Amino acid sequence: MLKSWIALVFIGLFSLPVFSQTIEDIYQQNRTYTHEEVIRKYMRLEKEFPQQCKLVTAGEVDCGRRLHTFIINKKGLFSADSIDRSAETVLLINNAIHPGEPCGVDACVKLSRSWLRSNKVPDNLTLVIIPMYNIGGGTNRSCCSRANQNGPDEYGFRGNARNLDLNRDFIKMDSKNAFSFVEIFRQWDPNIFVDTHTSNGADYQHVMTLITTQTDKLGHLGKYTKETLTPTLFKKMSANGYDMAPYMHTVGRTPDDGIMDYLETPRYSTGYTAQFDCIGFVTEAHMLKPYKDRVESTYAFLEILSQFMINNGKELIAQRDKARYLQEATQVHSINYQLDTTVHDSIWFKGYAAKYKTSEVTGLPRLYYDHDEPYEKYIPYFNTYTPNETIKVPEYYVVPQAWKEVVSRLKHNKVVMTQVKRDHYTYVDADYITNYETSPSPYEGHYLHKDVVIETKNVKVKLYAGDWMVYPKGDAKRFVIETLDSRCVDSYFNWNFFDEILMQKEWFSPYVFEDKAAEMLQTNSDLKKRFEDKKKNDPDFAKNAWTQLYFLYTQSDNYEPSHNRYPVYKVFK
Repeated sequence: MLKSWIALVFIGLFSLPVFSQTIEDIYQQNRTYTHEEVIRKYMRLEKEFPQQCKLVTAGEVDCGRRLHTFIINKKGLFSADSIDRSAETVLLINNAIHPGEPCGVDACVKLSRSWLRSNKVPDNLTLVIIPMYNIGGGTNRSCCSRANQNGPDEYGFRGNARNLDLNRDFIKMDSKNAFSFVEIFRQWDPNIFVDTHTSNGADYQHVMTLITTQTDKLGHLGKYTKETLTPTLFKKMSANGYDMAPYMHTVGRTPDDGIMDYLETPRYSTGYTAQFDCIGFVTEAHMLKPYKDRVESTYAFLEILSQFMINNGKELIAQRDKARYLQEATQVHSINYQLDTTVHDSIWFKGYAAKYKTSEVTGLPRLYYDHDEPYEKYIPYFNTYTPNETIKVPEYYVVPQAWKEVVSRLKHNKVVMTQVKRDHYTYVDADYITNYETSPSPYEGHYLHKDVVIETKNVKVKLYAGDWMVYPKGDAKRFVIETLDSRCVDSYFNWNFFDEILMQKEWFSPYVFEDKAAEMLQTNSDLKKRFEDKKKNDPDFAKNAWTQLYFLYTQSDNYEPSHNRYPVYKVFK
């Protein structure tokens, strides 16, 4: 009986599906790791190489599990404050934010094992890997949620445990995942950040496409990225057998009409990291290519990028230092970038002929890409963005302590803040929201505002002990401005954190207010003229008694001063 039991255990050990196989075996068999499997892979590497790598728990996620980071450092320095940032760079790689796009999960294990077992760990680069960011989505596995994707056989789901798309959550931070990520990111302050994905959209020959942090909004680092870093990555990828193209964000229905640079605003991972002068990349391995090819192209990109950082570490550090110096010195900030369609570059593109035929389903014309007609040609590339407006940077903002959700997020992002010491009245610049548009349907749990119009007034307000003075300075300067200025596309106002101020609290009874309204017109000639002009020029206004009284009510001392007054005040020198 004992011999039989031992034999069963022996057979069982050799039949384990993942841990007895190499990483190559797994993705070559059109498979990808589960969360448990990938963590065990890193635990095994940590056990083999305890002096050069460490698996660290790094906060909670919405599904109740713990997030991890896997850190590789040749000197055995596994905390951010222990490394010499004047001589060493940090690369942070985030995997499985969309767990149905797991190329980076497998590629990062391959990269880590290659470095450690081949004794290739560099002495001037710390690698920080998030093995699986969306753990809740990663454990919700199936074969089929990615209708347009060629493998692997089973994979995770895009939404997390709260059905949030985590790549829209970096500003609003509705998820525990986002709080944990922000802690990792602000702790390590990486020079370069990579988010690994699989593409959606057109069919073409390229295995890998790339989103680069939109360079026009990246300031000084944008020039370095556009002229030095990105061209090197494209050249090296081509030399390794992967001719890359920018992400196929098409102008028309197919790439033939041209593509446009992807503008990742701060809600997205690389849009968020750009707020802190961090160069970001999103790898987009092509959905229709075999999973093996997608993993290996992601691995090749990460290896090439790492080598660039190893060879050019001092220059990367110097360029970032200069970017932060220039950012700190500027008193004007550009916001809300838009594509300039009047100018474009051209890129060499490897595509397939786009054709149309009659659909067997609808009987109507349908698009298809003919693999029997591959082509190579130049296509237009629209990659210039210009800001809609610029704003003057205040000395500090005031955020009343009542808005605790905003205060919490500012603190977590390590923003420079001090508290008001005593109750007092002071003059501030206050923005009154005069117009805005709101999405008619929910987007990631919010009814987003946009196209905000403000009127700024210098007003006297009461500040209370414990209110917060928030300074747009240091490495979080951009983040502070773009979250606290209501006009910015991903401001906390646009994400509904201040919607209470948009609802009026006190009103009036018309029969009571009539007498006061008449008195106001008798004693205020300017008001009377504006009132009469409005009746003359606005027929609807002239026919509506209540609307006329409400207009006068808003001009009276009864009208609440806090209605539509954005409760983030600005103080200038």
